[in-house]
Amino acid sequence: MVTVSGGYPRRRPLLGLGALLTLGVRAAASASTALADEVPPPDIEELAAEAPAPQRAAEPLISGLEMQALALVNGARVTRGLPPLEWDHTMADAARAHAADMARRGVVSHQGSDGLSPNERLRRAGVQFRFGSENIWTYWGRVPDQGPSTMHAAMMAEPHAPGLWNHIGNILYTGYRRIGIGIVTAPNGVQYLSEKFAD
Repeated sequence: MVTVSGGYPRRRPLLGLGALLTLGVRAAASASTALADEVPPPDIEELAAEAPAPQRAAEPLISGLEMQALALVNGARVTRGLPPLEWDHTMADAARAHAADMARRGVVSHQGSDGLSPNERLRRAGVQFRFGSENIWTYWGRVPDQGPSTMHAAMMAEPHAPGLWNHIGNILYTGYRRIGIGIVTAPNGVQYLSEKFAD
């Protein structure tokens, strides 16, 4: 670093990093003091009102695994001449909550830890319907992306007949119009599936 004193250049010894940082902090402090003397401080309340609200990262409305399951259900319906089911976010939230509850407890049950049945869970979530049901399943495989297709294939392999209320019966029931799916992966890698159906 070169400084000029009395018109002649003179070398100053190199400063260590700590000293440079200290000088930088002092320079910034004196600059801010000088500015403070010339410019009035901003109104904090005014700045807060003008500042945009902090943006929270939006959570996905449907996960990749859930999207796979939805495509499989609707594919099975369409190939049999049935209309596809419409995705219902509220039903999906209820399905995810139940899948998470099963994963937390390590059990597969239509009854939640709160004692609610599938239809009671939908009603508590605010879903209005006349007919509703639920499919639940687990996947214990080692390839996560194969979970939805493996669980769906097992449900579709069941016998299908009028009046037989099983997994395939729920998937292919002509009276259903809406679906919500939740797939939650437990810490041990097991996937817990809940599919909610409603008219």
